[in-house]
Amino acid sequence: MPCDDGLALCGGACTDTQADRDNCGDCDSVCASGQRCEAGECVGEDKGAGGSGDDLGSSGTGGALCAPGLALCSEGCVDLDIHPHHCGGCGQACPIGQPCEDGACRCDAGLAACDGGCADLSNDPLHCGSCEIRCAFNQTCMDGACLCDEGLTDCGGRCVVLASDPAHCGACGAACDAGLVCQAGTCTCVIGEHEDLGSTVPQVVRGTTLDADTYFGLACVAAGSTEVVYRFTAGEVGTYTFDTAGSSYDTAIAVLGFAACDELACNDDRGRAEAGASVALDEGEGVLVVVSGYNGAQGDFVLSIDRAAPPVCPVGNIDSTLPQAVNGDTWTLGDALVPTCGSLDTPDASYTFTAPYTGRYVFDTAGSSYDTVLELRNGTCAGPVISCNNDNTWAGTTSRIVASLSARQTVVAIVDGIAGESGPFTLNVTEYVPAPCPELVLGTTFPQRVTGTTAIMDRESDLSAPCADGAGPEATYAFTAPAYALYTFDTFGSAFDTLLHLHDGTCSGPSLGCNDDSSYVQSQVKALLEEGQTIVVVVDGSSRWASGAFTLNVSQTMAPPCPQIDLGSAAPQTVTGTTAEAIDILRSTCGDAGGRDATYSFTAPVAGTYLFDTFGSSFDTVLQILNGSCRGTSLGCNDDSGGLQSRVFAELTAGQTVIIGVDGIDGVDTSAGDYVLHVDRFLGQGTCSTAIDLGSELPLTRTGTTSSHPNLVAPTCGGQSNAPEMVFTYTAPVSGRYVIDTNGSSFDTILHVHTSGCKGLELGCDDSSGGSGPSRLIRRFNAGQVITVVVDGYGDASGDFTLHISPADP
Repeated sequence: MPCDDGLALCGGACTDTQADRDNCGDCDSVCASGQRCEAGECVGEDKGAGGSGDDLGSSGTGGALCAPGLALCSEGCVDLDIHPHHCGGCGQACPIGQPCEDGACRCDAGLAACDGGCADLSNDPLHCGSCEIRCAFNQTCMDGACLCDEGLTDCGGRCVVLASDPAHCGACGAACDAGLVCQAGTCTCVIGEHEDLGSTVPQVVRGTTLDADTYFGLACVAAGSTEVVYRFTAGEVGTYTFDTAGSSYDTAIAVLGFAACDELACNDDRGRAEAGASVALDEGEGVLVVVSGYNGAQGDFVLSIDRAAPPVCPVGNIDSTLPQAVNGDTWTLGDALVPTCGSLDTPDASYTFTAPYTGRYVFDTAGSSYDTVLELRNGTCAGPVISCNNDNTWAGTTSRIVASLSARQTVVAIVDGIAGESGPFTLNVTEYVPAPCPELVLGTTFPQRVTGTTAIMDRESDLSAPCADGAGPEATYAFTAPAYALYTFDTFGSAFDTLLHLHDGTCSGPSLGCNDDSSYVQSQVKALLEEGQTIVVVVDGSSRWASGAFTLNVSQTMAPPCPQIDLGSAAPQTVTGTTAEAIDILRSTCGDAGGRDATYSFTAPVAGTYLFDTFGSSFDTVLQILNGSCRGTSLGCNDDSGGLQSRVFAELTAGQTVIIGVDGIDGVDTSAGDYVLHVDRFLGQGTCSTAIDLGSELPLTRTGTTSSHPNLVAPTCGGQSNAPEMVFTYTAPVSGRYVIDTNGSSFDTILHVHTSGCKGLELGCDDSSGGSGPSRLIRRFNAGQVITVVVDGYGDASGDFTLHISPADP
């Protein structure tokens, strides 16, 4: 029963433990005889017989208060050996249920004292077998041992359910992989309800994802939808395809491993809104096929399952009647070939085509639904590769090849994909029809600006550029000069890296100039044209990929006549002048474009070697000699033969007229100014027209110098040589092998040998035998054979030489 405030329930009655001497301070605390309870403490004295209060409980001379064997405690005189409240000492109470024996609290028979209480060690889960052993959760103490409850198994001291524990699934230590659960003692993924489709192929299943559940989050869709799951088992080894063609909404599909639900393939939008996936499976291997939707889409679907066909090449033939368009689908095909510009493990379709006549043919995959690769092989599927293309410039992810084929030549066209992509494709075959050249006529108007583009479908490079690559598609224009003048054509303002070239008369006419990147990636060409002269202007690309919008500018500068002055036939002679106010008329074959020039004509009075130089000029000159006219072929061009000045030697016939062009190194103002032009005849021996005859002596040694001699012959070894040379003829006295060398020469020599003159067939050339010193040749000659021996120099090296001719050792 409850007690009032300030009272305690002791022995079934409410009492004030602050004043009750039988329950002083707490229940069962009894004050001694003669004491009273105040504030929960026993106070006062008990004047027992024979002593005072200081002698309580003692055996002093005053006499004992309790009988022998008893002790005075709060409850009076008690036997400390057996009293349950004072066992072994006053106030040492035994726990309930434990008797006091011999001054110690004892447990009943069969019990053990543990943690201040008595416990049955045979069945107490808190003290099982000993006081220190406590049974774990789901364990029972039986016969002093902790045992797992019924239905549980002990695995490493833990009681687990083998049918559902993911760390001990089916057996102790058999842990399930991440993402799997333990069901009926087997690790598996959470599949939920699904239909088993067996192994039949092909098969078509129809269903709906409306109101379906969601089991998996597919990796190929950012936001998924409800799903329908099927199980499929491969009946044999092969590649199997799963697609949703014909479904009513934007589907997504995934194929998962049946045991672990690992994603083997996932696809959203195979070409269009339909989805498709393909996987290689072993016989008896099971998978889960998950049909879902993109971004929450749901609806009725069609699921088609099939086994991909084994790799075949070719799969068909394209008729020779053009144009042709072949439609197909690589989805269910095997990977028969690996294109040189494509990927492994990608299905392909291949077709043979035989060219009906010699010409250029276009193969492309325009209209295909995926990122295609197109390759052309000659003859058979294993034939050499003619060309391979991935992502044609003009058409994004589709591919295109233009190939020149001879009549009745058979090729194999292979439609492949990038990184496993496949699907519906279109293969187009047409005859390549080049654009007319020229396409447009500019007339005679100047200045004028024309805009256009070379990025046109089916436009290929049809013209070869005289400079650079020029493999890009072209735009061509005809222009007719209204008057004799210098005309400038440039592509400044174009959107790509242009290349500009001019041709006289027609598209295949002689080149009048070619330039790549005169100003950054734009080009400029200047041409001196006669009144009424028609040329073709070609706007080209610097590479196959260079195309786009362009601007063509045409301007005119009135030009002086070319040549400006006739020097007649006097030799030697010296002419002075200035190019400060001149314009760029000639296109020098050395130096840069844009230099201002002065032009002269000179007629050789007699046959011989003639020297032209600009020594003494005030600027960096370029000197060029042209045959006959200002448009004639170059007989020689030099930049910086002596310091910043130039020198050219030319072999001329009697009455031959040449044009002398004094030019600047480039178009800057410092490349123009006062010049000095020297014209003279070289009277020395050892030129091509005055070769020194060595006779037939064997062995033979001849010394001399190449310094101040002409440079007229270009060797085929040692790179470009601007060095002077000495020319000899020699007649072999006997048939055999001869050694010709320049051992002992003072400079880096080049030695070359010709048949009958400098322009004869070169029989051999050696540049210091790969070093930087003398040169050596070994050749066989017939008795009486006349050869031309040229002692030349590497770069512009010249100096004293020694020439040896001797028989070769056997």
